[in-house]
Amino acid sequence: MNHDIAEDTLLSPAPGTLASSTASSPPAGGLALDVPSMVTPRRAKPRAAHGAQTVRVAIVHDWLVTYAGAERVLEQIIACFPDADLFALVDFLDDRSFIRGKPVKTTFIQKLPKAKTKYRSYLPLMPLAIEQFDLSAYDVVISSSHAVAKGVLTGPDQVHVSYVHSPIRYAWDLQHQYLTESKLTRGPKSALARVILHYIRNWDVRTSNSVDSFVSNSAFIARRIRKVYQRDANVINPPVDVEAFALQEQKEDFYLTASRMVPYKKIDLIVEAFAKMPGRRLVVIGDGPEMEKIRAKAAPNVEIMGYQPFAVLRDRMRRAKAFVFAAEEDFGISVVEAQACGTPVIAYGKGGALETVRDLSDSRPTGIFFGEQTVDALIAAVDNFAAQPGRFVAADCRANAERFSAALFRERFFAHVCAMVPALQGATLPPYDPPHQGAAVNPGSSLRVLAVDQSGVLGGAELSLLEIVKALRARMDVVLFDDGPFRVALDLADVPVTVLDAGATRDMRKQGSAPPLGRALKSVGSLVRATAARARNNDVIYANTQRAMVIGVLAGKLARKPVVWHLRDIVSAEHFGRRQLQVIKWCARFGLAHVIANSGASARAFTELTKFDDARVDVVFNGISSAPFDALRDTPQSALRARLNLPGDAFLVGSFSRLARWKGQHLLLEAAVLNPRMHAVLVGSALFGEDAYEAELRSFVAQHGLTERVHFLGFQHDIAACMGAMDVVAHTSITPEPFGRVIVEAMLARRPVVAARAGGVTEIVRHGENGMLCEPGDAHALADTLAELNANRTLRDQLVVRGYQTATETFGTAAYVEGVERILKRVGTGGAGKALEAKAVRSAG
Repeated sequence: MNHDIAEDTLLSPAPGTLASSTASSPPAGGLALDVPSMVTPRRAKPRAAHGAQTVRVAIVHDWLVTYAGAERVLEQIIACFPDADLFALVDFLDDRSFIRGKPVKTTFIQKLPKAKTKYRSYLPLMPLAIEQFDLSAYDVVISSSHAVAKGVLTGPDQVHVSYVHSPIRYAWDLQHQYLTESKLTRGPKSALARVILHYIRNWDVRTSNSVDSFVSNSAFIARRIRKVYQRDANVINPPVDVEAFALQEQKEDFYLTASRMVPYKKIDLIVEAFAKMPGRRLVVIGDGPEMEKIRAKAAPNVEIMGYQPFAVLRDRMRRAKAFVFAAEEDFGISVVEAQACGTPVIAYGKGGALETVRDLSDSRPTGIFFGEQTVDALIAAVDNFAAQPGRFVAADCRANAERFSAALFRERFFAHVCAMVPALQGATLPPYDPPHQGAAVNPGSSLRVLAVDQSGVLGGAELSLLEIVKALRARMDVVLFDDGPFRVALDLADVPVTVLDAGATRDMRKQGSAPPLGRALKSVGSLVRATAARARNNDVIYANTQRAMVIGVLAGKLARKPVVWHLRDIVSAEHFGRRQLQVIKWCARFGLAHVIANSGASARAFTELTKFDDARVDVVFNGISSAPFDALRDTPQSALRARLNLPGDAFLVGSFSRLARWKGQHLLLEAAVLNPRMHAVLVGSALFGEDAYEAELRSFVAQHGLTERVHFLGFQHDIAACMGAMDVVAHTSITPEPFGRVIVEAMLARRPVVAARAGGVTEIVRHGENGMLCEPGDAHALADTLAELNANRTLRDQLVVRGYQTATETFGTAAYVEGVERILKRVGTGGAGKALEAKAVRSAG
């Protein structure tokens, strides 16, 4: 990210300071400052996040002079807290759209001589300046810091969250590199620069103590924060506008690098390497102090374009066969932007690139690393890349880039701040209002979607679909094949819904049972015709369940509409009968345009079964709202237990699922036999012809004398209240679970989770950190783990804190809805999906 104070020189000359890459010593005693000119916040006006009108928020940024990496983060922080007041050392912005035209409170540095162009040279004064902000009127202070912003003064009743792009890199581990590059390795100027940097380091460490919570832009920077400040940091990757970069599969015969031409970017190394590879063409975009040095190294095969507008940069990124990146960067936004275009990356294997690029060790690589910042190492990497072009798929690059979307950043950062501020817990993320005026209208904004679901009950698939249709209700129609609580929930959400008569298809089961063929075909035909009639007024069919997918594929052919299946199952013999698996394979070949999988486990099982083009499979984790769980946070557990007629002083372990053998409720009962100190609570009913299993569970309870310690609660509407009444939530599936919605809900309810180590569960739970894992089907291991949690309150509390953090930051609703909507737009409007569809048809055939 372009935020280094010493990109041009360590300390550049300005009147009143040391000239020629030096700076004056720290101000002593008698320095006169125009302190009354400091602007203080208006105490009378409250500042708040949406839904928390009494919380006043201040945002502090280092300096506002351009729109680069750090400012992209600031833009999204402001979107999270649009009513916050903004502070910076200086403000010389021309384009103020990304800060939404906010007034900025600045420091005395703003008025110093030539501050607009030489603000960096006032580094020795910056610690003093940042400490002059009076932020006492605010409840929450958010600093966006790569230099001194985190050093603002806060009180004991204020919460200070600091998003650190990097500790002051030129003062810490990169000091010697910067002194060398600035030619300050010896002499009086070198001595003075070292004294100043020593002073900055001491101040930097001291002020870290005033930060309540650190957030870093990468695990690399989190390690740097741990090294420098001895503090842990939560990693929230910076936002990348991936939607501004369209996927392009056809690449041209040239390589691209683009960056500001400063020493640590190593553009000269890239140019020198390609000068020794005359058969390979390199395009260089960017400008900066090293331009002449780089031009001198360029050979005829290297085109130096200099500064170019964004449209030109984006065009070259889309067309390039690879993007070359040689810096040790904190994160590296350009690396993600290139992948958003479908362009693989050849990168130096250190720093943030290790977190944003998947190398050849991955089954779906998006780039290659080289281990040293040398010409020979880079040449070897380019040769390696060129030798295996088939390993890199444009759609894989795009999918990897989408992990770093701006929407996901907003959701994670907002959740993190809310978790730190009691008064904000329960607040909702404000709707995103793009700050840039005059932008083109999104071509997918008028997209019409027909959602199809087979069920009328409120299962996990239906609850997840409900989040989508509530968000897109203005552009979505819903068709159900059965009536029930799900239809009621849709009506309450004011979503248009039609219930069709499922007929004989209602008796079809995953494991292969089916009605007579004639009756089944008649019912299927009726559903297909009715669904196709409604699809003609929509752009895309969005099937939420397996039976709905089959009807949707046939209706899609009839209505000539693409079909997207939201896959919420692991399609294997453990979950589906042989006939159902054959139908899924046929549908994948015959008429599916795209698949959204709820976990990596679901996606892998589907592609292994169908050989479906994985470029048309995206993983979007289910999103679950924290609101109903947060609303009960202050409700005593005893009150919740009394409401449910549960014992007040027992150790309660809850199971939340429909009663089905593969869900493994019998394991929890076996664990109760082994652990006489626990009570088991079964929340859920037998929904799909599984009444015999429920009878088997009740018989087991009677035979083992568990009547007083096992509680059958049946179907419950208020899952948040039921979970709040538990001490532990157990997830006991004996076959791999495609996702595990219950696990995330338990984390939101702030209850520790014990889950089976299989399927999508392992993408949610990290053993011993945010939950506990047991081997599927092992009742003894389950009983032992529950006994450990019963005895160890400290462990339970640790799991609760980490679990809630995981649930809010990774499985929130905003990123989930945006991910699904983006795919529906892409498929429904043709766009990028056309080429992928053609490719898929070829591979399927």
